Amino acid sequence: MFARVLFATVMVAFLGNVGPVSATEKAPPPPRATYEQTKVFVDEAVAFFKKTAPEKAFAAFNDPKGRWVRNDLYVFAFDQKGVYMATGYRPERTGSNAWTMTDYAGLLVVQEIIRKANKDSSGLVDYLWKNPVTGKLENKTSYVVKVGDYILGAGFYHQ
Repeated sequence: MFARVLFATVMVAFLGNVGPVSATEKAPPPPRATYEQTKVFVDEAVAFFKKTAPEKAFAAFNDPKGRWVRNDLYVFAFDQKGVYMATGYRPERTGSNAWTMTDYAGLLVVQEIIRKANKDSSGLVDYLWKNPVTGKLENKTSYVVKVGDYILGAGFYHQ
């Protein structure tokens, strides 16, 4: 019996407390998406969009508890005039015109997203945005793709 108690004590000392997180301890932050994960995520959203009616795809993208929201990664969609068609992070924005929306550094971010997608069919746009997971302003890069008359995208935050 003593040997088992000693072994358990040594293991706890060696491994640290591996039990549940107490109310006073902070849980580790969720993992951050990478560029590669973001690109795959957007490519999956584009494939889904192409095989689904736009209204159904936008409804799926707008579901904050659905498959198109993963930690700090969420699909957004705009029409050519900058109207939100979907955003899993803030679905209440759907239908609102974001054409003049700026990031925290003053960049007309929606115009830049639409310009980039129209010019190159897909690409990256950098801006300063509030991370929904951390609540902090962070540098963000979005991968955006033109699909018909719409722009789909998602972005990852830099540490």
